[in-house]
Amino acid sequence: MKKLLIVLLAAFVFVVVNPTKSEAKVMYDGAEVVKGQTGKMTFKKDIKVYKKNPNGTFDSLMVKRNKFFRTYDIEKYDGKIFYQMGEYRVQATDLVVFKEVPIKIRSSFYNNPTYIFINRDSTTEDYGWNFRKKDSWYISFVERKTEQMLAHCDSINDGTYDPCYYYSGTDLKIAETILRESDVRYELINDAAGKPYPLKESKTEKIVKKGTIVFSMGTETNGYLQVHNGLKGHDIEYTWLPVNSLKLVKNK
Repeated sequence: MKKLLIVLLAAFVFVVVNPTKSEAKVMYDGAEVVKGQTGKMTFKKDIKVYKKNPNGTFDSLMVKRNKFFRTYDIEKYDGKIFYQMGEYRVQATDLVVFKEVPIKIRSSFYNNPTYIFINRDSTTEDYGWNFRKKDSWYISFVERKTEQMLAHCDSINDGTYDPCYYYSGTDLKIAETILRESDVRYELINDAAGKPYPLKESKTEKIVKKGTIVFSMGTETNGYLQVHNGLKGHDIEYTWLPVNSLKLVKNK
């Protein structure tokens, strides 16, 4: 019995001292990459960056020359580019050195990624337009001289046209796709802005009132669920609503 207890104790110590190995870190350009990261940034000289507080005031942070920072969301509009560096927002200038994490690496953090177009200056796609691997459409990554592009391609092709659309990685935000049951009823627990795309910054189509019943289209992404109004034919309407404004209605 004593020998058995010693063996069990030794096994317990081994488990505590040698915990289960965690998933391997994702590395790029000598640094670890995390989910949601779009690139990394350094500065050519010491410089102040700013964040806007909810009350309209600003806080500043002095960042040192050549210090490395992760960047997350990217905004492009009016010919300008802005990088989100934690809580701080930095405009691209000659003093900013930005290096993009390839879109293939960024995509590897997601099981079923949705790609959302976030370049307001583009004339080729609507701001907020989104797509993913689905049905005959697939995703591939193409190496170019200056960057890695994402190709969204249709595998059904008779050879008479190019079935691929190409996107710069910095024009895309990535979000996880969550597939839900279709035609399930939800109730609005507060007034909410209905969006044409699953992106908070996209235009508002209409305000959907508290208490309204809507029906799931089966796709959730970036904190939004695609829903319809339950009508048929020409009367059916679709929109994206924030998940935190919806309450599941149980069948009676």
